[in-house]
Amino acid sequence: MMRQSQRRLAVRLVGAVAIAFAASMALTWMLHERLTRRDIFRLIDNVFSDVAVDIRERVDARMFRQAMVVRDKVYEMQEQPWWNDPDESSRRLRALADELGVDEICIADADGMLSHSARREEVGAINFVTAEGQAREFASLLDEQFELSQPLLPNSLRGEMIKYVGVWMPEGGFVQVGGGEKSVRNLARSALTGLTHGWHVSGDEGGIFITTDNGTIISHPKAGQEGGQWRDPGKDSYWEMRILEGFPVYVVIPKKTAVIERRVLVTTSAFLNGMALVLASILVGLVIARYVRVQLATRRKNEMEMATNIQSSAIPRVFPPFPDESRMDVCAAMHAARDIGGDFYDFYLAGSDRFMFMIADVSGKGVPAALYMMRAKATIKGIAQTGLPLTEVAERANEALSRDNDANMFVTAWLGELNLSTGVVTYVNAGHNPPVLLSGGSRAEFVRERSGMMLGAMSGLKYREHELALRPGDMLYLYTDGITEQADERGELFGEERLRFSLETMLTDGVSPLDGGKSQMLNAIFHAVIAHGGVVEQSDDCTQLVVRYNGSGGRDADVQRFARDFPSTQDGVASASAFLDEVVEKDDALALLSAKMHIILDEIASNIVKHSGATNFTFEVECGRDAVKMTFADDGAEYDPIAHVDPDVSLPAEARPIGGLGILMVKKMSSRMSYRREDGRNILGIELNLVRLDGV
Repeated sequence: MMRQSQRRLAVRLVGAVAIAFAASMALTWMLHERLTRRDIFRLIDNVFSDVAVDIRERVDARMFRQAMVVRDKVYEMQEQPWWNDPDESSRRLRALADELGVDEICIADADGMLSHSARREEVGAINFVTAEGQAREFASLLDEQFELSQPLLPNSLRGEMIKYVGVWMPEGGFVQVGGGEKSVRNLARSALTGLTHGWHVSGDEGGIFITTDNGTIISHPKAGQEGGQWRDPGKDSYWEMRILEGFPVYVVIPKKTAVIERRVLVTTSAFLNGMALVLASILVGLVIARYVRVQLATRRKNEMEMATNIQSSAIPRVFPPFPDESRMDVCAAMHAARDIGGDFYDFYLAGSDRFMFMIADVSGKGVPAALYMMRAKATIKGIAQTGLPLTEVAERANEALSRDNDANMFVTAWLGELNLSTGVVTYVNAGHNPPVLLSGGSRAEFVRERSGMMLGAMSGLKYREHELALRPGDMLYLYTDGITEQADERGELFGEERLRFSLETMLTDGVSPLDGGKSQMLNAIFHAVIAHGGVVEQSDDCTQLVVRYNGSGGRDADVQRFARDFPSTQDGVASASAFLDEVVEKDDALALLSAKMHIILDEIASNIVKHSGATNFTFEVECGRDAVKMTFADDGAEYDPIAHVDPDVSLPAEARPIGGLGILMVKKMSSRMSYRREDGRNILGIELNLVRLDGV
């Protein structure tokens, strides 16, 4: 009886342990199921976040392309007599919208008013500066020269879902292009085809699928599967659908690939042994995992260092690069936001009198941008070294980079050629930031022109060539948008005006732009950008290049400058004349021009005193090897003497209108004249050729 009771007790104890173990395993199983489901949908959220970025980039690229086509068309339309007719211009814009496959085209003037639209009823109805909602965001294009895109949002006037992009116009205002869900899908469908090839999620069976609104698959994880019809994967998979930029996107993870292995032990000893095994496995797994992570991190670090070295070796790093060439100096610096970047610069001598230089910025970041950067640099340099004109270099480079460009990447570039004998810079701007001209020892001004499209954006583009004349001592400062677009913690960008002010301040304070193989200025600008960002990390590559023209005589040719301020009175004119006498005495070559210089001074300064209303004027004399330049600056009323209509001296004196002879005389005496209005001041430059009797 005792044995039987003991047997029953043992059975009950074993049963209780088994039940407790089974309950524990069941609870563990249930917890694992919930944790697995939570982790899977967290993974799905992350996948959607990643693919959304790529989809928007490609959709934006297509929309920006259409907006830029519209901007080019607008330049042509503005010349037509019907452009200011709201009915006819709206009809023409509507036809253009249909042709480009978009729903809306809007043109805002420099004040932010919607001046032209494909929808007649909207003309004059929207002021982007005072508007609310999504329209207000586009007002930033009036001050900043960049592009802006928005996701699909409800239209503030009609409520329908629509996506807008905008591009600035150099003369003021901007072009806005909009498309509804259907138009966006039609426009960007080809750009998304094959986007998710190879994007399997948690195993080979799952993946990311992009479809049209009727379920036709346009991007499948497996190549060649596009064109089929989307079908619900059923209960055997975790999946979710979201609308991204108007396209239905599905992320699918088969359950069988997401199951976590479980070991169920049926006895107490097996359970304890299993727990010990699991604990030991965890400890060993942690050690192995840490070792593997360290090895992978070390390997990645070594590979990235190697990639960085390869990329760095592809651009010039030795300064000064041409010690025996004294007619120009050059220095550059590149600070990548990541281990490797997409910016690059290049320069080389192309003959005895030609110095080629460029700076460029590839779209995107990281390894893809670095690979495209190497391709773009080799392509541009290979074509440029053939000696073709820069416009043809840009056009051929664009064709080469547009070909087989499945990633839809592009590169902005500024290409220049300096004639070392004349100081003339011939250049082409392919969508890049405007460079800064540093002249007069303390002046910085942007060199703006109508820029061409980026290289690689589309084939068949044409580019325009421009010229800029440098005087000895003048410099060109080139940079990428990582300099001007670095934001601080409030979102305020470093910006072009802060860059210009920083350059002028550094020049005034004596910071060296070029000193042998170093540039204190480039280093100071980069640190100013980083200081502006504060706690915000460097967001983009910062690349800079500065070229100084030393004149045909080389960097040792002396350039002397003398400047002084005078009151806008007749006494001030007399004092300026005495100052000119002092300057002439400092250089024997000026003695031959002294009479001419005094006549020019008396005519221009007297006009300022009598007619401008200025309170004072600045008189500067800059004497170089080959020429002397007289510069007059005053704060009076705006007046361009170069544009003044010269009197007809063939008429008898009594038939000619009064005035104008003095300006005509100055024009005939000078070899070159220039005028600009800057910061509320008239700035007139007059150059006279110098003849040095010593032959130096």
